[in-house]
Amino acid sequence: MSAAALALPAATSRACLDCGAPLDQPNARWCTRCRPAHRKRQLLYIPTAQIDAEITAAYRKFREYNNRKAITLAARRIGWPRHAVLRRARQIGLARTKEAPWTEREVSVLQEYGYLSDAKLAEKLQAHGFVRSATAVHLKVTRMRIKKNGDWYSATKLANAFGCDAHVVLRWINSKALRAEKRGTERGEAQGGDTWLIRHEAVQRFALAYPDEYDLAKVEKYWFLDLITGGKICR
Repeated sequence: MSAAALALPAATSRACLDCGAPLDQPNARWCTRCRPAHRKRQLLYIPTAQIDAEITAAYRKFREYNNRKAITLAARRIGWPRHAVLRRARQIGLARTKEAPWTEREVSVLQEYGYLSDAKLAEKLQAHGFVRSATAVHLKVTRMRIKKNGDWYSATKLANAFGCDAHVVLRWINSKALRAEKRGTERGEAQGGDTWLIRHEAVQRFALAYPDEYDLAKVEKYWFLDLITGGKICR
C-alpha cells in the first residue's frame, strides 16, 4: 500500500461565516475581524435630568438622614441596577470622593452669592474659573451656614421682622420704596415665580426713609435696633 493511501485525511478547513476568512480558533464561528460585530451589545443606561434628580435626592437622604435604603430604592424607581446608579453618582459628583480643598476665593464667591440656588452657585464658581458640582456646593454652603448667616432677607422673613404681612413688603418693593432683586431661582409660574432678595443695606435705607410705612410697636425690637444702629446695639 502506498504512503499516500496510508496518510490520514486532512482536517476540514473552517471559514468565517461572514467573510470566509480562515478561523484562528477551533470552535470559533467568526474571524477576529468580524467577531466584535456579533458580541452582545452592552446595555446602556442613558441619564436624564429626572434620573439625576432622583439620584441626587437619594444621596441627600442617605447623608442627611442616614437612610441606607435610599439609593437602592432610587435604583428600583429608575429601573437601573444599583451599580449603574453608583457609577452615575460618581459622574455627577455625588459619591464621597476626596475633593480638593476649598480656596478662600471660592468661599468668598459662595458668601457673596449665597442667596442663589446650588446650581446657580456652581455656575458662578465656574464663571470665576472654579469647577464644583451643585452637590459639593450644597454641602459646603450647609456646613458654613451661609444661607442662615447671610445679610439678606426674603419677603416673608422681612415681613416677620417688621411684624406685617408679606403682601405689605411686596407693596413696598413694587412702589420702589424698598429696593429688591430677583434671586435667580428656577421656580416656575406654577410655584409662584422667582422669589425676592432684599439686602440688609436696602432695608436700612427703607427704615430711615419711610418711618410711616411700619408700626414700631410691631417690629422685632432688637433686630430693629441692630438695623438702625448698624450693629452697635448691646443686648
